[in-house]
Amino acid sequence: MPVASAESVSELLRQTLERYDESLLRRVAGRLLKPRNHWPVAELLERMQSAVENAPLIDRRLQELEAGSRRVLAAIGLSRQPRWRLGNLVELGIALGELDGLKPIFGLFESGFLYPLAAGKIRNFEEWIGQQASGLWVFVPPQMAARARGEDLGLNDGPSGVLAFGSALEADGLEWPLRLAVLWQQVAGAPLRRTQQGDFFKRDAERLDQDTMLNSPAAEGLAEVPHPGRLAVALAEADGILEPVNGELRAGDLPQLWEKGLLAALESMWAALPQITSWDACQGWRPADITGNPFPSAYLLAFLLLARLADTEWARPDEISEWITEHHPYWKSDDLRSSRRQAWIPSFLLGVAHQLRFVQAAKDANGEWLVRLSALGRGLMGLGESPALETPFQQTLLVQPNLEIIAYRQGLTPALIAKLTKFAQWKNLGAACILQLEPQSIYRALESGLTFAALLQCLEQHGTRPTPQTVIESLRTWADKRERLTVYPAAALLEFGSSEELSEALSRGVPAIRLSDRLAVIADESSIDYRHFRLIGTRDYSLPPERCVEIAADGVTLGVDLARSDLLLDTELPRFAERLERPGPNGRREYRLTPASLNAAKSAGLTIAALESWFQQRTGDSLSPAARFLFIGTELPPPELRRHLILHVADPEVADGLMQWPETRSLIESQMGPTALVVAVENAVKLRDRLATLGIALANCDPSTQE
Repeated sequence: MPVASAESVSELLRQTLERYDESLLRRVAGRLLKPRNHWPVAELLERMQSAVENAPLIDRRLQELEAGSRRVLAAIGLSRQPRWRLGNLVELGIALGELDGLKPIFGLFESGFLYPLAAGKIRNFEEWIGQQASGLWVFVPPQMAARARGEDLGLNDGPSGVLAFGSALEADGLEWPLRLAVLWQQVAGAPLRRTQQGDFFKRDAERLDQDTMLNSPAAEGLAEVPHPGRLAVALAEADGILEPVNGELRAGDLPQLWEKGLLAALESMWAALPQITSWDACQGWRPADITGNPFPSAYLLAFLLLARLADTEWARPDEISEWITEHHPYWKSDDLRSSRRQAWIPSFLLGVAHQLRFVQAAKDANGEWLVRLSALGRGLMGLGESPALETPFQQTLLVQPNLEIIAYRQGLTPALIAKLTKFAQWKNLGAACILQLEPQSIYRALESGLTFAALLQCLEQHGTRPTPQTVIESLRTWADKRERLTVYPAAALLEFGSSEELSEALSRGVPAIRLSDRLAVIADESSIDYRHFRLIGTRDYSLPPERCVEIAADGVTLGVDLARSDLLLDTELPRFAERLERPGPNGRREYRLTPASLNAAKSAGLTIAALESWFQQRTGDSLSPAARFLFIGTELPPPELRRHLILHVADPEVADGLMQWPETRSLIESQMGPTALVVAVENAVKLRDRLATLGIALANCDPSTQE
């Protein structure tokens, strides 16, 4: 989580105080403000917000705190991170000499220096802590924490300083900004999906772990870092570069702080370290953080132990590891934790901290590594002024005709890394990093707001040579292709009767852009003077489709009502019907359903249900029998031609009687009408004989017709 601005902290403080029960609010205000009058709640809120900026008041209240509370507050101030897990602060309190780690925490709560990050009403701090099993977060207004940085932390028993025999090694601080840029490109292409347990799905985990740039050893690495690609994810999420959205990690914006230079970028990463709970320097990735992660407090303790040494003194990582093991409550317990058995402090200090330029490294007489705070590290902890980290090299890019860019590391800055990340694809990290200009990377840059001129200016400004003409032409071609696409959040579409009418309207000054031979678009409808138009209809495309098609008597000819039709109809009808060249009545456009057009529609995926739905929407009627026959005729059993005789009777009741009487019912195929019955040729003689038993003679019955 990026360092909060003063405005956001002030608003967060007000929201938290508003959740305090009135009795709790007045108790905390009484310790912080010592009011002499009974102020209304609204005035108490205003005065407590103002107290954060009152340095003399804060200094007086600091002296009233117990030593344990001052030490925890000083450690928070040195971390430059106002938000901490409550469990980590309890661990800090115990490591700094308190038997009860919650005692200094309650002292800070009651004095108005520490505030819970909670969503509901807070009646008292004991109840708030008791209702939550784990995962409690708190914050300190940075102005308050900064006033406590000079407090004595009581670390007199820390490792003693030693002298180094080798030269000091200090990294350039660019390793993790570069890896975060690579990670941003990877996630911008496809987000990382998380399971309910907090880990990544197999495909995304493999994509993350198999990225060689994210997981390769660092160019200036002095110790192995476990799961460096996963550390990049944790650091990016803590720094706001990746954002959790609906169970996914998606690419956010590259930090604005990078524009201010390397110092601001590394200060942000310093503040992000206590926020990392899904990775540790011992085991690496730990997505299921159920019981809490003790490493953020241990990282800060390691820096605090280094801070007590003079700037010319060095410390052995193993001695720092031993001190933390003896004092930190997580490691000094009796059970043998794997992280207690493993020496993870060298991995953190010589790996992560050294690459982030927080510490320097050198060797002693025996060739063992020593560490001390760098000038940047001492500046971050308030032990001196932070150094200027700006590079004197401006021209650091070698742009080659094959669209490859070589970026020499000594001239890179976080701002330049962010620019390159937006329009070029990282291919290799090292002393000379390699990037590739690709169409997709250029389109991504243009979508972010960069222009062709801005891209070319960046290459010209930082290039060691003039940009090759082939590169310029490729950039211009890709930019032109992208600029052919124009997105209108809202627009008015005008449909003209003919291309000539559209051309005439444009010649009269209509502020429109031609889309086709009869269509034009106007971004701002208010600029249209409709007095110069003869409108035959207007359309609101947010409404259901208009009924604007009539079915002719033949069932296959469709007439379009131009006064009610819309542009979508022009794309719907050609899917399954052919347009007739001749105009219909009143100049209407007509389409006809044919076997060929319907077969083409079926091949394209149109179903009978979809066609039926279209007819209901556009005509208001069901699919015509002729159209249905043409669409599904080939799917039905083949028809048969058979010879039959028609028996005509004088009365419908006679026909019904013949159909019902068992003796004749089996000899009649079907009934064609009220007085007409269908009889198979081979049953004619049998029917005559059955009727004869009733005394009815069958006229015109020639037995020779029986086959």
